[in-house]
Amino acid sequence: MALRLRMIVAGGGTGGHVFPGIALADAFLSLRPDGAVSFVGTREGLESRAVPARGFPIDFVPSGQVRGKGIGALLGTLRMGIGFPAAVAVLRRRRPDLVFGVGGYASVPVALSAALLGIPLFLQEQNSVPGRSNRYLARHALRVFAGFSGAVPFFPPGRAEVTGNPVRREIVAAARERGSSFPPETPFTVLALGGSQGARAINNRVLGMARRAKREGTAIRFLLQTGTREHEAVARSVREEALPVEPFPFTDRIEDCFPRCHAVLMRAGALSIAEAALFGRPCVLIPYPFAADDHQAGNAREFCASGAGAWMPEGEATEEALWSTLWNLGGDRVARERAGAAAISFSRPFAAVEAVRAALRLSGNVSGEEGTPDV
Repeated sequence: MALRLRMIVAGGGTGGHVFPGIALADAFLSLRPDGAVSFVGTREGLESRAVPARGFPIDFVPSGQVRGKGIGALLGTLRMGIGFPAAVAVLRRRRPDLVFGVGGYASVPVALSAALLGIPLFLQEQNSVPGRSNRYLARHALRVFAGFSGAVPFFPPGRAEVTGNPVRREIVAAARERGSSFPPETPFTVLALGGSQGARAINNRVLGMARRAKREGTAIRFLLQTGTREHEAVARSVREEALPVEPFPFTDRIEDCFPRCHAVLMRAGALSIAEAALFGRPCVLIPYPFAADDHQAGNAREFCASGAGAWMPEGEATEEALWSTLWNLGGDRVARERAGAAAISFSRPFAAVEAVRAALRLSGNVSGEEGTPDV
């Protein structure tokens, strides 16, 4: 009879860390239905809301960013110090067989405490340029599972492998069910995403292109995730000017949006790229210029090198440049299908299962082959 295994997922802060953790948790339970998963994060991070909404228990430990100088770094150091005994207490109470760190400063106290207690530690790194927390923790981990090949050289030799970025099972299921087929030719439809908070730069450029389309009578439509802060202003412009834009503040059903578009205009977040790739959508990427270590530019370079898209720095992403690039990449059926096939080739739908299965095997107490994953 198989032993009941326990896994802890540690980290969070943003969706880019939290949702891969949820995907890993789902994969673990697909492989070991009799297992148990819990999370550890901070009360301030997205995990405090997203994890309980998925039915997983979560413990909170203090943690903070230790970067730069001044009062902010001092407070972060103090919170990190307080977090270590709290993390040890959680680990002793939960008694996990393995711990998965998914990045962000919230992962540090738990991951380090797990290593000190002899609990097998694994990391998942989403970006082409790894975050500082994972770079620091890698020396204590049995394995780092990377979303991009560009991340591998940042870690100790032989410590990292590329498995792709874990995507939530409902998105994987939707991509498999709906396939990578495109909607009818007319109108050419672009899904524009600025992240959960929206991106003013993308909103403004979409409105500018929509005005051009109306002025020239061009058959194009935009599905625009505006972010909550700018939604009212954008929606007012769309109504008053009768622009070919369908604005929405945010959706947690992004899998319903990809099948409606021919191409995607967005930032270069690791998970957004992974999701678009699953649906075989060509992408025009504008990396967020203030991302830590410019990691979004690294993501964009690696994805676009596959032939699945094009990218440009925000300063070069004028309305004219975006208009031309979108039409060249997705407006023509042949070009669209070629780029879409490249995106599919880049995708890793079983990234979460591959990482968890390897972790189960490497942890030394199970083969990692049990169970049949439903993702």
